Amino acid sequence: MKRFLIVLTMVTVFATTAQAQFLNFGVRVGTGFATHVDDLADNSPILAANVGGFVTYGFTQSASMLADVFRLQTGVNIIRRGCKFQEVLEMAMSIREGSYDAWYAQIPLLATIRYELPIREPGHYALLSVGPAVSIGMIGTVKDRKFTRGLPQGDWNYLKNESAFNVMNRIDANLLFGVGYEYQDLSIMLQLDYGFMAVTETPDAIESLNGANAKVPMGNNMALLLTVGYQFPFR
Repeated sequence: MKRFLIVLTMVTVFATTAQAQFLNFGVRVGTGFATHVDDLADNSPILAANVGGFVTYGFTQSASMLADVFRLQTGVNIIRRGCKFQEVLEMAMSIREGSYDAWYAQIPLLATIRYELPIREPGHYALLSVGPAVSIGMIGTVKDRKFTRGLPQGDWNYLKNESAFNVMNRIDANLLFGVGYEYQDLSIMLQLDYGFMAVTETPDAIESLNGANAKVPMGNNMALLLTVGYQFPFR
């Protein structure tokens, strides 16, 4: 979370000390895989999705030496995150498995460096972007099943299927990092999206014996995506 605040501060300081100039707006779509990391369960990815619009600002009127290559971008993305999970319980006698499938509205603030590639034909750029984002949960589903092999009718077996944000935290704070390529009005980005807020929490079994109401974080959102964007420039 500390790193998230540092990046947000750096981007905000630059944006407020330089004179922003509107450049273009556009759309972006992408897919890849999403999973939960830093979790005790054995997680596997699901298909991630990103679709949204963006607005780009430049700082060509600034005296900074980075003004010609620096861009600031924000917008709104609709994103899909989650994972499949499996956990062995009770001395390997029982298994808990299921999935998280959640859709968020994400608002990023990305600082991008555009470097023109030294080739004969102009207009080819390498891109490097980094910045924070806030994600707000909208809809989703959590499937949670516990069973014991050979005893399908036991009372301890269950299957739950409920709204995702009944059990998940609705707010996430993300850090986005991407590299890409731009030519004319098209861009391709490979982007890593990491969430700093725990997806969900569970009671701490040890602390609960002492009467404490402590919680243990259960996983963080992470996604790796390939996105394609098209900008509508005002020329």
